[in-house]
Amino acid sequence: MTMHEMTSLAGIPESNIQLTTKWSDNGNHKLVTKLQSKKIRPLKSGEIIVEMLYVPLHGSFWLACHPSAIHPRRQEFLESGEFVFGNGGVGRVVATADSGTGVECGDYVCVLGHSPCKHYDCYGCSVLHRYTECDYNEGNIIGHGKGSNDGTLASYCILPRFSWELCFKKEDNPTEADLRPFMFGFLIADVRNALTRHPDSLRMRRMLLFGAGHSGHIAAYIHLHTCPEAKILVVDSNEKRAESVKSLSPDSIDTFVVPEELVMELTVNGTPSDYREDIKPTILSLAKKIKSHFKGRSCNLLFDCSSGNTTPLWDNKYMLSPTAHCIPFGFGSEGIDISKDIIQLSGLNILMSRGVGNLRNRREVIELIKAGASNFIDKYLVGDSLKLPTLADCEKFVYSNHNPPMPLHKIKHAYVTPNSL
Repeated sequence: MTMHEMTSLAGIPESNIQLTTKWSDNGNHKLVTKLQSKKIRPLKSGEIIVEMLYVPLHGSFWLACHPSAIHPRRQEFLESGEFVFGNGGVGRVVATADSGTGVECGDYVCVLGHSPCKHYDCYGCSVLHRYTECDYNEGNIIGHGKGSNDGTLASYCILPRFSWELCFKKEDNPTEADLRPFMFGFLIADVRNALTRHPDSLRMRRMLLFGAGHSGHIAAYIHLHTCPEAKILVVDSNEKRAESVKSLSPDSIDTFVVPEELVMELTVNGTPSDYREDIKPTILSLAKKIKSHFKGRSCNLLFDCSSGNTTPLWDNKYMLSPTAHCIPFGFGSEGIDISKDIIQLSGLNILMSRGVGNLRNRREVIELIKAGASNFIDKYLVGDSLKLPTLADCEKFVYSNHNPPMPLHKIKHAYVTPNSL
């Protein structure tokens, strides 16, 4: 350990309190999430330690820690038998491994979670800086297994190079109101990356948006601010959430509420071959609403960020049109049916987009928040979330939603403040 490291680490406790998910001890093949203490390891070159100030509990967390281990990447998460989730948040730097990190103790960083592989010839990581598109499949996300660092749902978090962006220097003396919106920086970068990954998506003015949670609000906000004269139709099973998105621009946005029992049936039981015919009345009603809102035309940008299995509602000729861009963003979908009708749609693009994007996207998100998106975040994301003052409160909140397990779309948004200012 260098003298710089020894000085930087002087004020850090030896152990860290973390919200850890692992298999239950009673052999019932269920996951449990609870606090535990772990010794803080020495830093590696390029790493920093931050004390976490604000960390959101979002959809991916609830999917990953679900007692029934339903996350599609559960084997990666549980590679070592346990994991500490949290790939976003805001933290204050308390230690750096070396002087080349670009930050000093006392600076504030927005955690973005993703980090590159170590291969110099990896085009995805070294050139594109899109670490989810790593040539070697070794790009990492903190808290996501595959040998990655523990996540941010903890008192402290060790961050590798490129997994964060500076949001304030210590001499800026940011207030809580200044810092708080940046806990959603990773989610905004994720959604923005998906919507701008294909340059032609920016000219698609008629958005069909499935899901009115945080990602849905962000998608609507970004699309309205990047695509002139855009119109959006929001589809959700919760009228209150859908109306919340509509309030962003009542003249441009309309809503369509699907029966909650239908979404639950699709999510729990998948999509039996005969079920598409059963939901056809809902599909036709939605198609009629689309024609009305888009003045006789179909959507040309579909963004599905629902936490349920909603693809059977839109992977058909009634929803999609030639040249449409489809972006399946949520994790709840079981699959997309590429039928004869879909194959005939010339110019149709189905774009899978994951991750916070390249360096430019991440840094532009920081500036976007500073330039006014913080007001939107405070009103629609922070304002809709339950504040959990401590990690102990967070542990109780998780327990209450897991015993018995609450449907993912019914869990209230929340954030935790492990180290209050």
